[in-house]
Amino acid sequence: MTPGVSSCQYTENPRSISFSGSGFLATYQLGVAQCFLHYAPWIVHCAPSILGSSAGSLVAAAVVCEMNLITIRDEMIHFAKEVKSFTLGPLNPSIKFFHWLECILNKHLPSNAHQLANGRLAVTMTRLTDGEQILMSDFDSKEDVVQALLCSCFLPGYCGFVPPSFKGVFYLDGGLSGIQPLAPGSSSRTLTVCPFSGESDICPGDAPCRLDVVTCGATLKGNLDNSFRFINAIYPTLEVRPKLYVAISYTACILISILSLLLCNSSSLCLTFLEI
Repeated sequence: MTPGVSSCQYTENPRSISFSGSGFLATYQLGVAQCFLHYAPWIVHCAPSILGSSAGSLVAAAVVCEMNLITIRDEMIHFAKEVKSFTLGPLNPSIKFFHWLECILNKHLPSNAHQLANGRLAVTMTRLTDGEQILMSDFDSKEDVVQALLCSCFLPGYCGFVPPSFKGVFYLDGGLSGIQPLAPGSSSRTLTVCPFSGESDICPGDAPCRLDVVTCGATLKGNLDNSFRFINAIYPTLEVRPKLYVAISYTACILISILSLLLCNSSSLCLTFLEI
């Protein structure tokens, strides 16, 4: 029998789920999502909204549109290894990150992605004209979903110099205006997932740190571990391993703690799913 906790209390007041900006460390968030789906799918199925910023929006879309998370993980790891093989890594002109991302989205998003995502998937984008964060959850077609995700992941210089548009408006990376999106409404409760240690509900558990760094609305620990994580997120120079994907066998007992957190309405919990 799959271990778990009764969902009866949780479904009365479910939480939305937010995946932060994460770069190549989105594999961490894919593992967390897989853990939810395997041990307690009601956490995902009952979530009123699943939000994502930057690469976290890809994870959110994969969950909402019922994509194979292991396949998406493998695509990301394969591309990261390709990037490592080039001089200058992702900065090499031969690396076409945006083209790769568009191909992956068109390949793996189902034809009814807009129907699955409409009103439930919330993608953050930064409007080019005024830097305002826009939370997009209305999609009329699969192409709308693809374009919203491309906008949310467009980091100027890294992905190119001409920003993509959504319904005629140009946008930049959602993480530039808010790395950890929250569901709107004062009464909303959001379960936050981030691959950098800090104040998110689910994140790597590092040793206590005297220095906190507030960046784009998120509070992260200012330690060496997070510094290496940031490097790997945008420039995967260190060893790329499937270890970044949370192994289900390691997370069973930890998930019980998460469920206890949710059912007891505690404010936050910092968990070490793995060392990254």
